[in-house]
Amino acid sequence: MRAMIRDGWHRSFLGHLLARDRRLGIGFLTFFVLQGIAQVSNVELTPFFLFGMYSDVIPAGQHYTRVTCHVNGIPVSQAQLPRNAGELFFSALYRFEQLERSGYNDRFSGVIAEKFGAMPAPLQVELARHLSFQPDQVPAFGNWASRYLSVVLNEPVEQLRIGRETYHYVNHRPVLMHSEDLLVVPSTPNAQR
Repeated sequence: MRAMIRDGWHRSFLGHLLARDRRLGIGFLTFFVLQGIAQVSNVELTPFFLFGMYSDVIPAGQHYTRVTCHVNGIPVSQAQLPRNAGELFFSALYRFEQLERSGYNDRFSGVIAEKFGAMPAPLQVELARHLSFQPDQVPAFGNWASRYLSVVLNEPVEQLRIGRETYHYVNHRPVLMHSEDLLVVPSTPNAQR
């Protein structure tokens, strides 16, 4: 049994690595040990190796909220944009929708208080002000979204309309219950491309 374990170790990636480059192998081994300790103690070292990030079940809900985007009156979906541009843009839209729904109460200020509670209060307030979304930044967000889509779509954006649609499931099919505009950005004469 002992010989079988030793043979398996020598054939493993880490066994090969330790045999060829001891320092790199010890670095990998140290990383794995520290990551294991972090998982057990529930400390976040890096988001890529957090078990909880991938283990929660997404609950089935009665309502489904969808963010819509219309450019010059034409609907634009994430699939119509280049992959990275679509992911960036629509993740920003969904984040904006969550902020709007919560009254622009950015949960990041709570994270600052929790993680940096030992810092002086004025510094915490300043961090929250600079790192959290503020309601007066809505027009700047709209202008960014309009300019971004103008570049990605390679066409002038005369009007951008970001909306929210709420669906309710009836017989396992979504039925539109409510639709509203979250942000309407008219074109500006000096819009940059």
